[in-house]
Amino acid sequence: MGDDATRIVVPSRRKEAYVAVTCPYTNCKTQIEYKRPSAELVAKYNNSVTTFSVTCTACDRNFDPPGASRILREIPATATTEQVKKAYRKLAIKLHPDKNPNDPEGEEKFKQLAAAYQVLSDPTLRHKYNEFGPSTPGLPSQDGIVDPEEVFGGIFGGDRFKDIIGTISIGRDMKEALQKDSEELEKEADGKESEGNDESITPEQKAAKEAEEQRKEKEKEEQREVRVSELVDKLIRKLSIYTESLSTATDESQADEARRGFREIIRMEAEELKTENYGVELLHAVGFVYLAKSRHYLASNSVFGSLGGMFYAASSSFHTVRETVSTVRAALELKSIFEELAKAEEQGITEERKKQLEDQAAEKGMHALFKGAKLEVESIIREVADRCLYDSDVSKQTQRLRADALAIVGDIYSHVQADPEEKSD
Repeated sequence: MGDDATRIVVPSRRKEAYVAVTCPYTNCKTQIEYKRPSAELVAKYNNSVTTFSVTCTACDRNFDPPGASRILREIPATATTEQVKKAYRKLAIKLHPDKNPNDPEGEEKFKQLAAAYQVLSDPTLRHKYNEFGPSTPGLPSQDGIVDPEEVFGGIFGGDRFKDIIGTISIGRDMKEALQKDSEELEKEADGKESEGNDESITPEQKAAKEAEEQRKEKEKEEQREVRVSELVDKLIRKLSIYTESLSTATDESQADEARRGFREIIRMEAEELKTENYGVELLHAVGFVYLAKSRHYLASNSVFGSLGGMFYAASSSFHTVRETVSTVRAALELKSIFEELAKAEEQGITEERKKQLEDQAAEKGMHALFKGAKLEVESIIREVADRCLYDSDVSKQTQRLRADALAIVGDIYSHVQADPEEKSD
């Protein structure tokens, strides 16, 4: 009793993050709650723990609750946003259903990973989750919550790069693939197996299929045109800081000051961009194209005329061929890793060796994906730069100033270096 005889004083305890769940066994279905294992507890097992189970207090049987997956090991509760992004990059490849065709729970694991990434990468959602658990109102469900277009945009560059490279279409392609139901995919698979056997396809079906393919191809072309046009406008606005300053400079001193100011603006931008996922690599790719296109334009409009531009055109073509070969090689390396993993599993394999091969596959897979994304980015940037430099609506003087400005941007982007701590990851 307290000082007030009419009042009872009861003790309290700190609130803990318990998660509400229903026992999955049909003859139980009791509403219970549990607390997720802490990072300290997991650490005691030397990172060997990949999942956890819950014991029902009513029926005394164990079950795996929603969200209990191997991401527990690689994304601890104390992980920073950058650590979450890096862990997701690896796991998105490792757990993708296409890479685990024999796992009946593969699709569900990938959904759980995607759900975890959407929550953990958002500070507000993460705070709610840590405090109240996955049943908190306002948290997204695990069914179809993640837009692959957004996920791949986050993996390669994030929102900060959208004004430079737009949205990488590999995410949109995966989004379209995931939207197809299993029946449609089976039909496509059967079609590929019976390729060349036109007897099973009526003329009407063949015409309808060709019309649909043409429609999709036209849609992709229109999407690319919109993407390029928007990026051209944004690049022109960026370069106008330089072109307008140089156009109004009254002497060389003012011109030099304008150049220094523009370089500093671009340098500061690059320092921010390099912290994004694959930021340094993307800056180098974009910078290379900017420099190549600027040099090509300036050489073509020099005293040597088209002869000067031929050298840079040939150099650019060689670079494209080399990058294409590199991308194919990366894909073949990934294929060999998966073949080795499948063969090893058939012959029997230790969990340690399996994890080594899975990690190699994840690393090679992300490398191959980036190679493909890089080819796409360079193709887009080449078209953007050409339209910007050969804009018939502006004077030759403005075109040349744009080429000078593009060279500055390309030079700074190309020489960006990762921070020491990033190199060690």
